[in-house]
Amino acid sequence: MKKMTIGIFAPSSPAHILFASKYKYAKSRLLELGFNVKEGNLIQNENFQGYRTASGKERANELMNLILDEDIDILMPVIGGYNSASLLPYLDFDKIKNIKKILCGYSDITALQMAFLEKTNFSIIYGASLIPTFGEYHSKNIFGESSFFQALIENSYDLIPPEKWSNQLLNALTEEWKNERLYEKNDDWKILNEGEARGRVIVANIETFVTLFGSDFIPDLKNCILVLEDQDATITLEERSLNALKLYKIFDNLKGLIFSKPEIYNNKNSGLKYEELIDEIVGKRDYPIIYNFDCGHTIPSICIPQNAIMNLVAKNGEVKIKIEKNY
Repeated sequence: MKKMTIGIFAPSSPAHILFASKYKYAKSRLLELGFNVKEGNLIQNENFQGYRTASGKERANELMNLILDEDIDILMPVIGGYNSASLLPYLDFDKIKNIKKILCGYSDITALQMAFLEKTNFSIIYGASLIPTFGEYHSKNIFGESSFFQALIENSYDLIPPEKWSNQLLNALTEEWKNERLYEKNDDWKILNEGEARGRVIVANIETFVTLFGSDFIPDLKNCILVLEDQDATITLEERSLNALKLYKIFDNLKGLIFSKPEIYNNKNSGLKYEELIDEIVGKRDYPIIYNFDCGHTIPSICIPQNAIMNLVAKNGEVKIKIEKNY
């Protein structure tokens, strides 16, 4: 297997500037793991506009240049943010639709992933943004890194819950990010609705996902197993987003539904647990529904190849998940 080259781009937050020390460490970690690294032009030139690097068109040009670079195998964002969808009107999908590369990322990168699922032949991995995945300093993110390699290389494998997890915020504006992270024991994956399912898996950040409906950038969701995750699950916003998906009838034609644990959950003095809100809005379905999954903003996070076949069994208090690539 040839040494793969990762092209780093900044589609939203300029975290490579805001968190310069952690960015440099994460980049060095990729090199340590055996990858070549090539930075996009906005990163090289240190473009900075506060919450973003440049205009949507300029950010799209950075990504297009990396896509068209024949030396690059994998495209990886520095981090997420809020505005990756701003690139979509400026990407030349006719030019890149038959190119075979790998696109990584999660959270706000959902906007790009959904568009590339619909418009291109890219292989897409939900997970593995540079700073969050490869920027864990003290004990490294061994579980998350291993999950990335698994999604990248293996064709068939079981998903196993991590023994421990963390949502501790270590300030990357200072050197606090180098402190040892606090973890807690994982309670494993919980069943809201029992059942068995086999189907294509699609993973999306709820907040970003909802903003794409009505556009041309939503892939076919019928008969898929949908995995949803969010960073800030403030219950007021979560109810609004989940109800929007219900109004769009997204929950009506699925094979299965999985909710990841959010980094932050705020019930706004309602006394409601996250799973209670899910049960209220989604209701009982004829397919398995689980929550407390580990794909998203908590550490470590499982990487999942989009459009792979997922086998999901949720019965007798036990959840089993197997991934089979069909490409």
